[in-house]
Amino acid sequence: MSVTIKDVSSHANVSIKTVSRVINNEKNVAEATRSKVLASIKKLGFTPNKSAQSLRSKRSYIIALLYDNPNKSYLADIQNGILQVCKKTGYNLVLQECDYKNKNLSNSIINFVEDLKIDGLIVIPPLSDMDDFLYKLGHANIHYSIITPSNKKFSSLYVSSNDYDATYQMTEKIISFGHKKIGFIKGDGMHSASNLRFNGFINAIDDYSLERNFDWIIQGDFSFESGFQAGEKIFSSAEHPTAIFASNDSMAAGVMKSAQMKKILVPNKLSIVGFDDTPTAEQVWPSLSTVKQPVIEMALHAAKLLIGEFDGLTEETVSKEFKSEIIIRESLKKLK
Repeated sequence: MSVTIKDVSSHANVSIKTVSRVINNEKNVAEATRSKVLASIKKLGFTPNKSAQSLRSKRSYIIALLYDNPNKSYLADIQNGILQVCKKTGYNLVLQECDYKNKNLSNSIINFVEDLKIDGLIVIPPLSDMDDFLYKLGHANIHYSIITPSNKKFSSLYVSSNDYDATYQMTEKIISFGHKKIGFIKGDGMHSASNLRFNGFINAIDDYSLERNFDWIIQGDFSFESGFQAGEKIFSSAEHPTAIFASNDSMAAGVMKSAQMKKILVPNKLSIVGFDDTPTAEQVWPSLSTVKQPVIEMALHAAKLLIGEFDGLTEETVSKEFKSEIIIRESLKKLK
């Protein structure tokens, strides 16, 4: 049998009205009482009827994910993390594709929120890097949490990752394998992560007194095609690197295709490294060494932060930085 609000009331030894106030996150409840009710809700596994709540509170119990990101695997992981929280809390998720180049984006999103009565937004790169856009959302009193923002001052609800440190560490790992001639494929300049990853790479190169060869440092946009084109440029230079670090797995796969078409053996003649640990990393051959970013966990935390802002049922959470993991596979080989 499903747990009812009456069961929670009895377990917490408070009135049904008090439980209702806690569920609706009303302010006129003592903190000790609120904590006791939340503990009972958690222990009993009570899930409120969101339809009934919606009628009473005029809220939709809908959150939206705003995205403009060509990486389907990244987007799927983001959805996965958010949906885990939605399933537990009774919220629904809608997706809203955006064009970050649209000059009227702020107004269109504000209208979207108002028309659908969206309770809050989760914003991912590159939208989470757009300060003016975030400022206008806040000015319109729209609740939102952001994933890997370039500027944390626009929201206290954010999750970030250690892109700089992870890239520095992976570059160190490449160097430890004997590589001194290392190329780098930069990501889309609209993403703050692109600059963090490039800075991590270039600082490691400098700290180990290796040469910066700008014929091997190419601008990409996180797409497979840009990785392929970057490979073509690098392999047309007079001298080739022995390793290439791409800012994501899609571009690394593009470099790998370009190398194979040039009959450059990977990893015997060229080591290739990516970032993100998407399914592509294990689907290509040789399998790709990469940096594993905990995207699902980051999205899950971002959803908890957002829902926790206006719903007392989620556990108390704080904004935090997530750590990435270095994954070594076949595409990175030690030089003899």
